[in-house]
Amino acid sequence: MLSWDDFRLVKAIADRQTPIGAANDLAINQSILMNRLAEIERKLGASLFARDGATLTPTALGARMTQTAAAMAAAADEFDGAAKSPQAKAMKFGLLRKDEIMARSGLSFLSAMVAGEVPQPPICATLGFHLAEVEEGYARFDGMPERRHYNPIGTVHGGFAATLLDSALGCAIFTTLQKGEAWTTLELKLNMVRPISDDTGVVRAEGRVIHRGRTVATSDGTLKDGADKLYAHATTTCMIFPAKVLPANSLPTKPA
Repeated sequence: MLSWDDFRLVKAIADRQTPIGAANDLAINQSILMNRLAEIERKLGASLFARDGATLTPTALGARMTQTAAAMAAAADEFDGAAKSPQAKAMKFGLLRKDEIMARSGLSFLSAMVAGEVPQPPICATLGFHLAEVEEGYARFDGMPERRHYNPIGTVHGGFAATLLDSALGCAIFTTLQKGEAWTTLELKLNMVRPISDDTGVVRAEGRVIHRGRTVATSDGTLKDGADKLYAHATTTCMIFPAKVLPANSLPTKPA
């Protein structure tokens, strides 16, 4: 399966028909571009561009692929642009007082967060992700993997995926809470199926409620890129309890 970055690369080569031109458009090294093209052709089992010195000419398959690549690249730019939009960049981060949070239902509070009426939590500023969509029983967080998220072996740390999924699965349950109810995570089970890098682009963590009981709720979800490629999936169990039992210092008495 090809990623959005694969389609961007094919489009750039088709537009320029030279390695140096396409590499400049994508801001990558020519050798990296050619290696990635070779990997794409390996996935497809066919050549997309005929090599003739410094020229790359589309094959019959490459010519057909170019139209698809142009459409997919445009969709990728639109998806990434939404995550990098002025609205996203202007997001506020912080905490509200406990009484301000508990005065609303979970869905009302999170809907206000999506609308920018209340701040996104500080962890979102730390890791570079945000709550993007909610409805009853569902929550979605979007995030941008970056090199600052890398582990010692050169891929995005597993904690990045775990944090996004923990947030999405927990907030999916949060949408079912009534005024005066609170929740906390009891267990998170995570499976990572593909490495994430700073070339992956925007990823989305989606959580959906499986069971909502009186004191226990469960949810599951996935972490995917813009091409719907799966990177991780998870399940969680949360405890639901009266908000009045929260410690007095569990949230600040004034906005942070």
